[in-house]
Amino acid sequence: MTNESWAGWYRDHLGSDAATVFADGGVIKLRIRGVDFEGKRLDDLRPVVEPLPDGATFALADGALTDCVLEWDQPVAIVTGEAGAAGETERPATMSCLFSLRRSDPDVHLALHLDGALYESARAERDFAAALTAIRGVLPQDVRLRAPAL
Repeated sequence: MTNESWAGWYRDHLGSDAATVFADGGVIKLRIRGVDFEGKRLDDLRPVVEPLPDGATFALADGALTDCVLEWDQPVAIVTGEAGAAGETERPATMSCLFSLRRSDPDVHLALHLDGALYESARAERDFAAALTAIRGVLPQDVRLRAPAL
């Protein structure tokens, strides 16, 4: 996995703020309101420095970020044509990611924007991998999604 970052939004009981999502060698990092969080999964993002800076307020459950929504768009690669064939082509597309983190019931929704069409996962997949599997299941037979960085 390469180092990549995407601009997005963070929403909680205090409002909505710009956020940056980073994928860094198997670790997900997030910067919100000047505070850095990281974890191996979206549902286990913890503050890098504790205690939190004065005035920084976030809902945490067992030390992990909770009761919030994260949204971002990230570029992904789409491959069309028969796998391994000479006519196989790779081209860019955009994946919109929505992660709703509630204490007892996190969910992920992905939407792939490709050639004017929208391919979506269910609105309440349990994790990123399940949402990707759902997207792959609705793509046309000759279209394949390369694994995104998260």
